[in-house]
Amino acid sequence: MKDVHLSNRSILIQRLIILGTPFVLGLLEITHPIGMMNKTPFQSVVPKVDWWITLHLLQLPLFGLLGIAVLLLVNNLKGLPVMISRIGIAFFLIFYTALDSIMGIAGGVLIRSAKDLSKNIQIFAEKQFNLLLFDPIFGGSTFSLISVLGGGGWLIGIIAAVIALKRAGASLFSVVLLIASGFLFGLAHVPPTRPIGMACFFIAVAMIDPRIWMGEKIS
Repeated sequence: MKDVHLSNRSILIQRLIILGTPFVLGLLEITHPIGMMNKTPFQSVVPKVDWWITLHLLQLPLFGLLGIAVLLLVNNLKGLPVMISRIGIAFFLIFYTALDSIMGIAGGVLIRSAKDLSKNIQIFAEKQFNLLLFDPIFGGSTFSLISVLGGGGWLIGIIAAVIALKRAGASLFSVVLLIASGFLFGLAHVPPTRPIGMACFFIAVAMIDPRIWMGEKIS
């Protein structure tokens, strides 16, 4: 009886991660500050800089849980796609969280520390923030090396997971939604792209019979 109780608790925790993470992250991403017309990126963030920093701090554990959610979906499945999915998600967890830390947290702290200082200091801070945005190695708004490794890892991890789940019996509609979530989430990290991507992920995993990702045979 004790083993059954622990098993049920484990399944509940896994379902909370798989379903709860995209739901919470999707809601948060609706509030992500975006660029304003006739404003530079620096000027667009300044009025909302406190929320900008808070949001990116919240995203770090949620990105970790999102990666775990994908790993749980394939944890009890077998085959080459499962191994590829795990490698892709590992790249996502390493490089995407690094990207968010640099662009979101470090960039936000830079803006907050400079916003009430002299005009010359603000001009300098704006140039540094643009560096965080457009640098070819770690830029957050370009196809920089770190963003390609992180976003590409997510996309590969999702596509490989889709192949494994489809082989295990997941419906065509659910895997199509998962693929859509892979592209949308990796494409851009601001509304409406990422919230829609998380909505696709949530609906997809809600439709998949838990027995599939638990590795049980479905007659």
